[in-house]
Parts: sequence; C-alpha cells; structure tokens
Amino acid sequence: MKKIAVLVIDRVEEIECLTPVDFCRRAGIEVTTVSVTGKREVKGSHNIVFCTDTLFEETDFKEFDGIVFPGGAGTAALGNVKGTRELAEQFLTGGKMLAAICAAPGMLSETGLLKGKTATGYPGCKPEGCADWTENPTESDGNLITGRGAGCASLFALEIIRYLCGDEKYEEIRDKIVMPI
Repeated sequence: MKKIAVLVIDRVEEIECLTPVDFCRRAGIEVTTVSVTGKREVKGSHNIVFCTDTLFEETDFKEFDGIVFPGGAGTAALGNVKGTRELAEQFLTGGKMLAAICAAPGMLSETGLLKGKTATGYPGCKPEGCADWTENPTESDGNLITGRGAGCASLFALEIIRYLCGDEKYEEIRDKIVMPI
C-alpha cells in the first residue's frame, strides 16, 4: 500500500488539504495528516477546525512514498517551519512524489527545487527559476505534481492517485466521484 503525508498548518486552504486526503483514501492510499504547528488541532483559512493524525516532530518521513504541500494563507509560514523545505528536497531528489498546490509551488521554488521543471500554481505566485510555468489546472513533471488553486483541488488529488496507483485507479476514483471530465 502506498503512503503519503499531507503537511498542515493553521490557515491552510482546507479544500487543497482535505480533498487529496479524501480522494487518496478512497483509492486505498494510506494518508497521514501531519501538523507542523506543534498541536494536532489546526484552523484553516476559512475557520474550519480539524485534527491531524500526528505532529511533524513525531513523524518518520522515510516510510512515505510522497508528501503533499497544500496552499493557503499559511503557506509562507509552512515553508518557514524548520525542516519542511529540506523534506521537500529529500523527496524530490530522492525520487519520491512531491505534490504542491496554489502558493506552495512558489514557496518551494525558493529552494531551487523547481529549476528546470514544468509547474503551475496560484496566479501571482509564479516562482523564479521554473523552466515552464503554465496556467494549466495541474502539471506533472516526473515525481513533481503541482496544482493551480482551490478550484483545481480535485484534479490535483486525481493526479496524485494517477502517479501513485496508475491510470486504472485514477479512472476508477474519477468515475466514483462523478468528475465531469
């Protein structure tokens, strides 16, 4: 069974965080939500309060096949948490899936991770050093998956499923959720 971690911070964009959690669990992917705040309860950008599965400092990330960085008003703070950017680099350069949506690709680009990559993200958050920045809802470049924003969260989650489980599982989940594409 594939395993992913979704990093969570206060002011996270709820739909960008929880849609991948929901869809990936439907696909049989083991998903662990990981708070980087030091407490399991987080409050999203739209005042939705939820509990994460565990804390960043208690998590052994070696066991995961991928990691997801959601966007939202807390994205800059997420990137400033000690160890998060280094973790993103370890996953991407180590051949594991790194997925980022909305403002998160821009935050990650500050590390140089997107150099030579095709990516997308929130309008106005275009990162420096990206080889090809698109306005597509999602982009996949090797083990890097990026999404444009909240309205693209379902497509972003489906791309994570496609990467980890293949086209057949992607189509199965897309059909089950009645995605109109």
